[in-house]
Amino acid sequence: MTASTPEARLAAAGFILPEVSRPQGSYAPYCAVQVDGSRWVSIAGQVCRRQGIAMAGQCQSDDDLEPARRAAEVSMLNALAALRGACDGQLSRVVQLVRLRGFIRAAPEFTRHPAVLDAASAVLRTAFPDQPLPARSALGVASLPDLAWTEIEIDAVVANA
Repeated sequence: MTASTPEARLAAAGFILPEVSRPQGSYAPYCAVQVDGSRWVSIAGQVCRRQGIAMAGQCQSDDDLEPARRAAEVSMLNALAALRGACDGQLSRVVQLVRLRGFIRAAPEFTRHPAVLDAASAVLRTAFPDQPLPARSALGVASLPDLAWTEIEIDAVVANA
């Protein structure tokens, strides 16, 4: 792995891609559709699990921003691990990240959802510094699996092998 790969850039920044989490229900970690010489890949929602255990929490005030941002990083690393699986183990096959959806478990009064999701975008910027950032939605929700802080979905265009 050279410093020019997304995996190497992540490792140099202290981010390690985990093993892909087993689905917690009846779904696949990703779906890939052939489109004109490449594949459109949608990654199923990835919560902030470390070794199978969700980082539980809820954003209620600005005091919760930092732990929620760390959770968003973990969710993004889990999503990138699933994307790497869709790329046959090589994130360098990602042509373009298209969409990022972030769900943040939050109290109704919390409004800083984009600030939480900025941490996930920063992980993408580290892995893919030459690509434009994807379109993004940052949504507050009342509940997530296992009381997790965050859940992230990404869509990407991937070059065929």
